[in-house]
Amino acid sequence: MSGISAHMIVKNEDQWVWFSIQSILPYVDELLITDTGSTDHTIEIIRSIKSSKIKLSMVKVGSSADVTSVRQLQLHRTKNAWIWIVDGDEIYSEATVKECLSAIDSDKYEGIVVRRYDLLGDIYHRQIESVGSYELFGQKGHLVTRLINKEKIRGLHYQGDYPLEGWFDQTGVSTHDHDRKNWYITDNYLYHAMYLTRSSQGSNLPMFNRSKYKIETGIKIVGVDPCVDPSTPEVFALQRPSIVPDPFVHRGIKYELCASLLTPIKNIKRKIL
Repeated sequence: MSGISAHMIVKNEDQWVWFSIQSILPYVDELLITDTGSTDHTIEIIRSIKSSKIKLSMVKVGSSADVTSVRQLQLHRTKNAWIWIVDGDEIYSEATVKECLSAIDSDKYEGIVVRRYDLLGDIYHRQIESVGSYELFGQKGHLVTRLINKEKIRGLHYQGDYPLEGWFDQTGVSTHDHDRKNWYITDNYLYHAMYLTRSSQGSNLPMFNRSKYKIETGIKIVGVDPCVDPSTPEVFALQRPSIVPDPFVHRGIKYELCASLLTPIKNIKRKIL
């Protein structure tokens, strides 16, 4: 199988970053992590994971363009064929990882799109896929490009600033516009904690794409158990440092009440808009 370099950019991710790293670390050759100014326990948690695969650097960023520059620098430092983009709030199950590795091993694809559960309130509920869905390669849902083979895409580079950033080839064509047959889309999901509290410092921190804590009913995930749903991340059950929070805490009564009031209003707005 081709080598894999995982890329991660973090800032104040101490609630989920330990699980995120542990879920993919056994399967990659290196993990390049760039911290862009954490003031919570993110760096401490990353350093608590003793692995020579982790290469942690720290860079201050002041704009979304700076984030793009960090992505490009990570690409420049990557010697392996495959790049695996992993955010500090994305957690994989073994089934989802192995599905990705199988696609890599087939040597047929230039990239992999992963399905995701956008969590709401806790790890037991997720957003309905019709809400905030994307369309990639003719499929709609909560989809995200997560693995890409730089040896199969000539002149691969990262360009654009959030929220219009992405991967492009040497002719300036987005990888999303490449031939569908060269891309694999997973059946299994990753767990995406973007809408949960991501830092011990609070839910709505003043940084790029971070004011996203959501209160909404959503739908239950079918059995948060690998025996029922293979997308359930096994790392949630690992023994963890005391500084890492318990992922199994259910959303409380206050959340449920607020969600029951806010969700119908949001649904009406979505139909109108």
